[in-house]
Amino acid sequence: MTLNGAPGAGDGGSEPRPYRIIVVDPQRLFRQALRALLDAQAGFTVVGETGSAAEALELAGALKPDVVVTELYLADGSQADENSGSALIGTLHSRLPEVAILVLTSARAREVAGAVRNAGALGYMLKEHGREELLRALQEVTAGRWYRSIAPEVCLRIAARDDRYLNNRAAYLTQRQRQVLRQVALGYCTREIAQMLGVSTRAVHRQRERLRLALRLDSTAELTRFAVRAGFTPAAAEPAR
Repeated sequence: MTLNGAPGAGDGGSEPRPYRIIVVDPQRLFRQALRALLDAQAGFTVVGETGSAAEALELAGALKPDVVVTELYLADGSQADENSGSALIGTLHSRLPEVAILVLTSARAREVAGAVRNAGALGYMLKEHGREELLRALQEVTAGRWYRSIAPEVCLRIAARDDRYLNNRAAYLTQRQRQVLRQVALGYCTREIAQMLGVSTRAVHRQRERLRLALRLDSTAELTRFAVRAGFTPAAAEPAR
């Protein structure tokens, strides 16, 4: 068990006090790496670390942290046990309900996120994610909002599925819709597109609305991203027919 002295509220009260964090994980090397990462970030400081649930409760009671970042599998006895992490979350939430609990774990079972949330945790994140995801998770839980990360391969499957869906939709776009989409992606406004295609601005508005409905994209930015992914932007505008 390792702890630091509690930091002050900032010299002269001019600087906001950083969020104080306790790290709970059975792997010492991981705890040390996480401490180094968080201590290097403005707004966060690690005030204690431990590998067991019992010591985590002692630390939390003594230091009154803002956040406890904990693994679900903790070694309270001869081997790591998921139940020890779940029990820690429940007890900690009961004793110190103001403390935000972020579960940072390798446990990937589908029901885990719901179980830790029901126990009192405010966040669930997989260890295979990186620094940016961790900081985002901490920002959410310190604001009192539930946070759940998605496995990277699931993100890739969703992206691939979305790409296939949009590409299938693109195959059914009319020639005029393709022309309008290309010019939208190139940054032209409705009036300019109407002039280039030799149609009214109302006709362009109508085609843009049909594009949004056909592709189920709600903004110009989303239409532009799709046009770039689908290869619409490199080619020059086709002549109106």
